[in-house]
Parts: sequence; structure tokens; C-alpha cells
Amino acid sequence: MVVKKRWLIFAIGAVTLAVLAALAGWWLPPLLDFVGANSDLIQGMTDLAQLLLWMGAGAVVVIGWLLGRRAGQAPAQPAPVPSAAEAAGGSIVATEEGVAAGKLAVGGDVRGNSVVAEVYIDKVIADPNLLWQAIALPNPSSDLAEKTTTYLRYLVDQYRYLDFRGMGVTDRAPLRLALTELYVPLKARIELPEGETWARNLRLAGRQMSEEEIAATGQRLSEPLPVIELLQQHDGLIVLGDPGAGKTTFLKYLALHMAQGRQGELGMTQRIPFLLPLSAYANRLAAGNNIPLDDYIYEYYRGLDGALAVGPILDEALKRGGALLLLDGLDEVKEMGRRRMVVEQVSHFFSSRRTPGNKFVLTSRIVGYREVRPVVEGLAECTLVDFEQEEITAFVGKWTAAIEQSARGHTPVAAAQADQERTELLQAVERNPGVRRLASNPLLLTILALMKRQGVTLPERRVELYRNYVDTLLKHWNLARSLGRPPTRDLDVVETLRVLAPLALWMHEVSPGVGLVKQEEMRRKLEALYAGRGVDDPEKAAAHFLADVRDHAGLLVERGAREYGFIHLTFQEYLAAVAIAQQGQLDVEPVVDALAAHVADDNWHEVSLLTISYLGIIQQHDRVASMVVDRLIARAPGDPGAAVLLAGE
Repeated sequence: MVVKKRWLIFAIGAVTLAVLAALAGWWLPPLLDFVGANSDLIQGMTDLAQLLLWMGAGAVVVIGWLLGRRAGQAPAQPAPVPSAAEAAGGSIVATEEGVAAGKLAVGGDVRGNSVVAEVYIDKVIADPNLLWQAIALPNPSSDLAEKTTTYLRYLVDQYRYLDFRGMGVTDRAPLRLALTELYVPLKARIELPEGETWARNLRLAGRQMSEEEIAATGQRLSEPLPVIELLQQHDGLIVLGDPGAGKTTFLKYLALHMAQGRQGELGMTQRIPFLLPLSAYANRLAAGNNIPLDDYIYEYYRGLDGALAVGPILDEALKRGGALLLLDGLDEVKEMGRRRMVVEQVSHFFSSRRTPGNKFVLTSRIVGYREVRPVVEGLAECTLVDFEQEEITAFVGKWTAAIEQSARGHTPVAAAQADQERTELLQAVERNPGVRRLASNPLLLTILALMKRQGVTLPERRVELYRNYVDTLLKHWNLARSLGRPPTRDLDVVETLRVLAPLALWMHEVSPGVGLVKQEEMRRKLEALYAGRGVDDPEKAAAHFLADVRDHAGLLVERGAREYGFIHLTFQEYLAAVAIAQQGQLDVEPVVDALAAHVADDNWHEVSLLTISYLGIIQQHDRVASMVVDRLIARAPGDPGAAVLLAGE
């Protein structure tokens, strides 16, 4: 009896520590906030406290068990330490889907997410037995179930949180925000039957679409629909979009939902997801071995983690119509021959594995897609559209709530602070048309929110905000943001801008409003720029610059086969303005000449405004800015009212 009482004390202690650990995110942040800790320290201390409390609970259980044995008693079964969800009152009652004890029922996770899953610490995965039953394998072997559990845990670990690498995050404590809590559904246009056309004035990434991009989409696009609805309707879906449009994040979102058993939220039946970067597959094909796609998927995941035995999982899922193939980044296969080889393999795989129930998603940029467009029955194509105000508002609301809850928990203080941050961020977007155009791109909206979160005052003057954006992209958006590429060094911002600004000006002169130039033309322009700066080997410098900026910064990107453009037309306009403003260091006449040549051209209106703003705000040469405006009015080039209008703005 004494031993039983002693064990009861240890059990109560273990449960108490477990409850404290599970609820640490609720009670510790307000306490740390009260003593004046900053958000980084609050998040780090909360994570540390949770870890120590869980370890303490485990230690108490072990000590109690050892003491029981030492007393000569048969070791009693310790009271089970509750999971995070159980400690917080989460439901473990079986539901119509047959959830066993110890599993979370639908609606039972601590954040209120609808899941049918196993909990390990605070991570949630689909129950492997229920998963296989859902895809027509009622009695999976214990080995297959174990392999499936390991694989699903890996997927959740990989994709549970948003990846902020390359976005300028400099926190000492890592920023961990759940992907499912922040995700805003993307919309896309899909092809219509022949005869229905898509308006040519559609803007993409802040610019008018080029003839090549319009041709690549077939000029037959419908009204935007949620991409997930399009996936529900089609066995195969090709998702086209500009850089930063959210293609890769969409695939991660799908993989995470399926791995967590949350397929119902997608309006889909259960499938096992397999996410693969096509650039990695292309490199493998280039090695000389014509390896089939399914064999490479086994090899790829084994290379990521030796414990992942994906082969039997993929085989069974494909055979029973329960696979979701997510193939990312056809455009990242740069060499056209390799790209065609990849498309051939993917097309064959799709045709041969179209067991009813299997689904396939492939992503690519628009330009360059037409040359390798798969001609396979059953593959639908859609083109992502920019965020509208509704999506921007939804993202900002989710973002500010998640940020404050991660720092202060689910408290009234956190809610009030989130509401204030939301209002300020939305005002920054709504009061400035230039910022609004940037916010329509999911990546650029995320960077804007990150800058605000890290204490960067979002300036009302868009020229200052554009400078912040350019600095962030040049410093931080590196190759780590791609699934299949390693991180590299940061660029020298000052040196890069000395070349990038005049390059942007030239691009705006030869391709205003579209911003796409051929690689060979750009190479020649770069060589001329480096020669003008007295560089010993202009050809080598130009080649190095192209490789560095294309593969590293993400600001100037290769949009298709041997064609370049900025990630958003706004950055071309801003950098062109920087180049013009820098011409006025000794004399304002070169600036006046450059602006006068285009003062009545709508495609140059924003460049003119940004040039004058850069002179007066960034360089703080107010008198120079005023002189430029006065001389433009005096010259009255083109439309006499255009210069006056420019001065008024």
C-alpha cells in the first residue's frame, strides 16, 4: 500500500508537469511579457520551458518506476502521461471514422484543427491503418504501417512550419508559424473551350503579360477559381505562375494536410502525398541513367533520410489509387534538352499510373512552358492570379494573430496587439497603390509583413519601401528557398546595385510595361556596363553576374528559355529611377533629358515619380528634385500638361 501511494505521488507529479508543458504556450508568455521580455526571448524561453517540463515528467515516471522495483514490488504500470491534446482537454472519443483511444478525434487537436491522427509530442499525423483502409487496403502489414508512420512524421516535420529562410529573418530564436494557420487559398484561371478568350489587358506580377506568356496559356482562360477546386475536378493539374506566386507553398500545404489526415478540409479523399523537386530529377537523368520517375522517388527520399523506405508505400498507393504526386518546378530545369526529357518521363508516368483515384500536380513558370508543354489526355492547365484585396486582408489577419499568439499566447493582450498590427499593415497597403501592387504577390506580401514584424517602420513614401524590398531580396532571398537547391553566400548589395540599376533602366527602355529581355541581349548590355567601369574581363564579369543574380538573389529571374525579367515590374521601375537619379550627381541636365524623353508615356510615369522621390527623399537633395521638376515644366516636352501633372504628384 505504501508503494502504491508512493507511485501515486509520482504519477500525479508527472501528470502535473505534463499539463504545465502542454499549456506553457498559454501561461508562460504573459508572465514573461509582464517582466518586460522581448518577443524573441519570449518564444525561445517558452520552447525551452516546454522541453524541460516534458523531460521532467518523463524523469519522474522513470524514478517512480525504479523506486517501485527497489521496494521488491512488481513494477506497477505508471499512469500514462497525457499528450499535449489530452492535457489541454482534447477529445479522444472514437468517432464515425473509428478513431481508437489515444488518437485525436475530428476536432480534437489543441488548436481546434479537424484531424484524425496520432499525436507525438505536439505533432499530428494521420493514423496509418485508417489511411490504408481509406485507399482500399483494409489490413496493411505491420511493416508497411510502420514505414508509413515514419514517412508521415517526416512530412509533417518538413512542412509544418512556414520557411522564412531568405526573407530577411534575423531573429535569434527561429520564427515558427504553422503553415496551415497562415495559408490563404490561391486562385487560378483554367482553359476554356475553343472560342472563348481571355482579355489581353490582364496584369501578372504588376506587368502586362507578354505575347509569349499569353500564347503559353493558349488565350483561353476562365474566371479565377480556388486551385484546390480545380484539383478536385481533375486527375492531373499543371499550375503555372510567376516567381513568388505560391506554387511551392501550395504543394507543401497539400502534402501537410494529407500527412495529417485532414483531407476533408480540402474536399478530397485520403491520399498519400509525394513531393519531388523536378530539378533534382533532371540532374539524375543527366547523369546518364534513364531512371523512371517512381524509382527516382524512392532514391530521392532515401537520400534525404536513410530511415525513409518510400518504395513500398508509393507502390501500394499508386496501385490502389491513393497517391498524390506533387512535382515542383519544371522551370527550374534550365537546359531545354533536360526539360524535354523530364516532361517525357512525367508524361509517361502520368499515362501509365492513372489508376482511378491517383492525382498529379506539376508546377512551372509561364514563360518557357509552351516549348515543353505535355500533350497528355487528362492533364489540365491553370494560371495563378494575383492576390485581390480579400486575400491580402485574410493573410494579414492570420499573420498578425499568429505572430502575437506565438509571443504572448492566446491572451487579450495578444489579441489587442494583433488587431493594432493588422490595422497598421493594411493601412500601409491600402493608402499606397505601389505597395498594393506588391502585396498582390504572396512572397512580396510576406516580406512586407516580416519587415513590419521586425520593427522596420513601413514608410508612407513608396520609394523608401521599395529600397527596403530590394535590399532584403538582394541580401537574403537565396537558393535555400528552393526544394532542390543548396544555400549560397549573400550578394554585395552596393556592388550589385551599381550594375543592376543601369541594367533596369536599359530594360525599361527596350521593354517598357513588360520587362522581358533576351539573355543574349542582356549579356551584351552587361559586358558594355562592365567595360564602361574599367573591369579587366567584361565577358567573365557579365557571365558571373548573370549566374549570381539569376541563381541567387531572386530579384532578377529567368522567366523562361533564355529570357529575363524582374520578379515584379515595380522593381524594374524603381531601379530605373535609381539609375536616372544617379546621373544627376554633378549636373541635373542628364536627369531632365532622361525624363523629358518619356514624360507623356504612361509606361514611364512611375519611373519619373520615383526618380524625383529618390532625389529628394533618399539622396535628400530637395533643391535638385525641385530643379528637375521646374526644368521639365519649362521644356514642356510632349503633352504640355504631363510635366505639370508630374509636378503636382
